[in-house]
Amino acid sequence: MNNVSGYFKKQTQFLLSATQPRQYPNVVFPEVAFIGRSNVGKSSLINAIFMDKLAHISKTPGKTRQINFFNHGDSLMVVDLPGYGFAKISQKEAYKISDLVSQYLTTRENLKKIFILIDHSLGPKKIDLEMIDSMKSIESKVFICYTKSDKKIKEKSPFLKNLENFENLVVSSKLNKNIFELQKIITEIL
Repeated sequence: MNNVSGYFKKQTQFLLSATQPRQYPNVVFPEVAFIGRSNVGKSSLINAIFMDKLAHISKTPGKTRQINFFNHGDSLMVVDLPGYGFAKISQKEAYKISDLVSQYLTTRENLKKIFILIDHSLGPKKIDLEMIDSMKSIESKVFICYTKSDKKIKEKSPFLKNLENFENLVVSSKLNKNIFELQKIITEIL
C-alpha cells in the first residue's frame, strides 16, 4: 500500500501537446491514456489519481483538442486525449481530432492501458459504444471507469450490458472513491 501511495507522490510534469503523430514524445516509458465524452470528469479523475492539478478543469466541455503528454516520475507517460461528443467545433475539426486519437490509440507501442470514462449517472451512450468498438484491435488494453458516482443516477442506460466483459470500476474524484484502486492498476503495468 505504501509503495503505491509513494509512487503517486512523485512529480508529474506537463511535457507537450501534440496535434500530429510526429510531435509525440520519443520515450520508452509505458503510457496510460484517458478518454471519454466531453464533460465526463476526465480532468478531475487524472488530477485525483496523480494527486496534482495536471489537467485543466474547464467549465466549457471539449476544451482538450490535442493530445497532452505528462511525464510522471520519469517512469510513466500520462496521456490526456480529447473528449468526444458535445464539443462545439466544426465537423472538419471533429474528424481531424478523431483521426489523431484513432492513430494514437492504434499505433502507440508504449500504450499499456486505456481508461475510458463513462458518466455513472448517465450510463454508457451509443457514442461510448462506438468509441470502444473502434478499439477492437486493442480491446485488451481497455478499462472502463464509471465517473461521478457521487451523483444520483439520472437514467438507466440500455447499453450497460454491452460493456459487461470489460474490467471496470465505479469512481468518484470528488469523494476519492476507488482512486487508490486505479492507482494500483496503473502501478501493475510498470
